[in-house]
Amino acid sequence: MTIIGKVLKANTTTYVFGTRVPKQDVPIFGSLVRTKIQFRNAVIFGLIYNIEVLDDGMTKMMSVADDLRTEDIEWQRNRRVPVEASVLNVGYEADLPNANSIGKREMRYALPPQPPVTLDEVTVCDEAEVRQFTGRCDFYRLVLESRDAPTDELLAASINYAADFNGDRNAYLRTCGRELARLMAGDAARLDGLLRRLL
Repeated sequence: MTIIGKVLKANTTTYVFGTRVPKQDVPIFGSLVRTKIQFRNAVIFGLIYNIEVLDDGMTKMMSVADDLRTEDIEWQRNRRVPVEASVLNVGYEADLPNANSIGKREMRYALPPQPPVTLDEVTVCDEAEVRQFTGRCDFYRLVLESRDAPTDELLAASINYAADFNGDRNAYLRTCGRELARLMAGDAARLDGLLRRLL
């Protein structure tokens, strides 16, 4: 598993991680990431909902230079870019609490019982983890009710992202659409807008 960053700050619903990556590896809006907490050896799953490319000092100087060469711009762009990404927590997997369940884990589509701690490692979920977590639509309500993230855009992006890992793309999108229709039955205009974002 590739480490893409470390936690900078966190609360129960969200966290922010920092990283320096080549521009082709800048995190993707709506992708599923994970980090760990102490509670029952849990793994928190979250969706990236905001990505901020930061000024590294050199960029600011280059942006006001008069005689900047194309090669200088390309050199700067090919360096590792400082990035901060915000993550909405949408579930966690933890060891079961009783002694008879050693080695057994449980997935919960709910806010984690505690936030990660600063400098905890953040990784992008692999294909198997994406399939396992997004095989159920139980995290949709957490996204739709969030006050921190651009909810409709984030949910559409995460569904489109997950569809690439869940077998028959069209069948997966139909299943997701049916669940969205159930959850948003009282808001037809919003539902229509969200469904139109599913490719």
